[in-house]
Amino acid sequence: MKRYLLTIFPILTIMLFLSTCTKDVDIDFPDVESQVVVDGAIYLDQAPLIFLTRTQSFNDPLDPNSLANLFVNDAEVSISNGTDTIELFEICAADLTNEELILAAELLGISPEDLSEIDYCIYTDISGTMLGEEETDYILDITLVEGDKLHAETRINSPVPLDSIWFEYWAGSDSLGFIHSLLSDPADQRNAYRWRAQRINSYPNGEQKDFGLIAPLGSAFEDRFFNGLSFEIIYNRGNIPNSNAEDDNNEEDGFFKLNDTVLVEFSSTTLAVYDYYTLSDDQLINNGSPFAVPANIPSNIVGGLGLWAGYAPAYDTVICVP
Repeated sequence: MKRYLLTIFPILTIMLFLSTCTKDVDIDFPDVESQVVVDGAIYLDQAPLIFLTRTQSFNDPLDPNSLANLFVNDAEVSISNGTDTIELFEICAADLTNEELILAAELLGISPEDLSEIDYCIYTDISGTMLGEEETDYILDITLVEGDKLHAETRINSPVPLDSIWFEYWAGSDSLGFIHSLLSDPADQRNAYRWRAQRINSYPNGEQKDFGLIAPLGSAFEDRFFNGLSFEIIYNRGNIPNSNAEDDNNEEDGFFKLNDTVLVEFSSTTLAVYDYYTLSDDQLINNGSPFAVPANIPSNIVGGLGLWAGYAPAYDTVICVP
């Protein structure tokens, strides 16, 4: 398991550093050409789901109206598996089922409530004629109204189920802990994985704890250093950005709790997915740090930005008891 170490400087040192930074600096961020961003995924046995948005200038406003204007409409979007090619349909928010809304929210990493306030559209296969199949390549082609073209390729590998999975208390706690699992990595091939989890039990008021599957930071990893080995991986509980949930803002943040029932999705995926999420997570971890180095998030989109991802998930359910 990849471990992240956070170095904490003494408070006095930080205070002295900040006290010396008293000069106001005005930075004039230049306007840059807008680019199209693809958020797309195809899962085993599921239809593809594609979001198209445009990048926003640093100086542009950030509100629900401006967010709605970032979505790209009326594009021609097609997917091919090397044998068949289908055109995807554009479906807008008002026409989505609740299940489709949750899938869209999971892909974007925001809550269905927040997503439902935005006038957005997605591209998908409503006919069900091209569902994800293992060991299959998927080619994505997009033509915008302006004539610009984007292209991407991904692959759905075979699922790699976890050998076992269980809950353990965090040291010193009698109610909070992490989910542990044992993975046997297939030998003689490069593999990448991604982990997501969802608490499917409810709070005392009857509200389900998680709206859908949520990825923690560090959710993606690859087998460069443990190819063909069996080893234990441990994951904390993830949360959505800016969550107002009480247990995302108190001592329970990041922990699963005694008697939680957790659905775990463990997906075999591609190295492009690993590269994308590893660097984007690093940027989130370092956000606001004066020592962080800005970096461009890797993309497998030709002619644009973002990610076209293929996933082969295996599912387990864990009841959090020692």
